[in-house]
Amino acid sequence: MAYFTEIQKTGHYKNFHERQVPWFEVITVIFRSQKQIKKKGEKLEIETDGYYILCELKKGILYVINAKRK
Repeated sequence: MAYFTEIQKTGHYKNFHERQVPWFEVITVIFRSQKQIKKKGEKLEIETDGYYILCELKKGILYVINAKRK
């Protein structure tokens, strides 16, 4: 389980993924699947039946890098 106090978009998410997966969907998936977060090196992955989200946790802030629908 990852602990964070804030969630922010990265430039990569804004430029390449925001149109495919809107921000409200990303937030919903993150909060619904907090127990399913996997650590992959320095990054965190969330995989659900319909989504793949790649994040990075720095100083209590969860940065969303990538969000895709499966």
